[in-house]
Amino acid sequence: MSSPEEYKNNLLKFDLQSFLKEYSGLSSLQLKKKFPRDYKLLASQLSLYPKAVSKLPEFTSKYCYLTTKSYEQSSSEALAEYKASLFSGDLIIDLTGGLGIDDIAFSRKFRKVISVDTDAELNLLAEVNFEKLGIINIERITARAEEFIINNISANLVYIDADRRNDKSGKRTVTLHNASPDILKILDRLYEISPLILLKLSPLADITYLERSLKNIKEIRVISLANEVKEILVLLDRNFKGQTLIAAVEISKNGNIKEYLSGTVNKVTAGVNSKVNYFFEPSAGLIKSGLAGEYAVNSGLENVFDGSLYYTSAAEPKGLMGRSFYTIAKMPFTGSAFKKYLSDSKISQANISCRNFPLKPEDIRKNYKLKDGGEDYFFFTADRNNGKLFFHCRKYPGL
Repeated sequence: MSSPEEYKNNLLKFDLQSFLKEYSGLSSLQLKKKFPRDYKLLASQLSLYPKAVSKLPEFTSKYCYLTTKSYEQSSSEALAEYKASLFSGDLIIDLTGGLGIDDIAFSRKFRKVISVDTDAELNLLAEVNFEKLGIINIERITARAEEFIINNISANLVYIDADRRNDKSGKRTVTLHNASPDILKILDRLYEISPLILLKLSPLADITYLERSLKNIKEIRVISLANEVKEILVLLDRNFKGQTLIAAVEISKNGNIKEYLSGTVNKVTAGVNSKVNYFFEPSAGLIKSGLAGEYAVNSGLENVFDGSLYYTSAAEPKGLMGRSFYTIAKMPFTGSAFKKYLSDSKISQANISCRNFPLKPEDIRKNYKLKDGGEDYFFFTADRNNGKLFFHCRKYPGL
């Protein structure tokens, strides 16, 4: 059995790039004959790399190693870079190192990163990966977070991305109580180590629950990538007593970042075009953060009904966080009227969204024999009198 250093050296010498090309499509059992010691790890590379390339472009371009669990729980590089952009200092302690994507991003903003994880083999892989990437300021330690924080340590920031598969069934949890480490049990000790604690939480975590369960919350940021909520960041400050900042952050596929912070006042300057009406659906991050209504008001939009998450405008809604369209038709919905509209418009394909509506998109597609996709967008919702309403919209250059 090789020593840890021999194991690391073998992985560093291994030509993973050539392996991925030569052995693509082979199963774990097929690899076992040729690579009896490392076939499980190598099989993971074959299965994970095709999807990891877009999530972790720098990581995969240097042919770093992945494991299934650590990959699934890891941040994308885009989200890791955003997190790291918010902080800097001498030392950050990551109590849940995992694959190390966040550590890599933090290593460019902090003089030193201490990264703790219970998985000794994963820690060796992480050290191999850091060497491949030319990173020398991350120290990886094998320990349980609860044991490590007993040491006499201090830092500028403590970061935790708790394991959310902490029950025996392996199902994901969205609460603080069922994660590992149990943040609520160690919080007082963490405040002795650092004045700032950053938590990465499930995109399904309820913000009201977080505000009820945690004290000294300085910021809650709902982070979306390509309009899909990926994670919620909670910044705790032991000295903070004010109003929590809520933020919706949208990162596009090309890396552009839009943010909306609670309490922001926008200046609406767009001109009104009485001949065209516009339709707007807020981004997933705005909806999850509870800021959609505030954002819409500050952007000069009018909701379809009180509490609606669909909005209209006579002014062209440029550059907003969400999906914008121009409206072709708006009408009360009945089955017969909608069927006639489809026939008259010769529409057999459309993108369908529903809110506050008794039917689901798949029901509408089935009932009216509509294919999914195309240039037409149908929105079904309620009106101010709780009647059924239908919008036919399209995108055009500039929206």
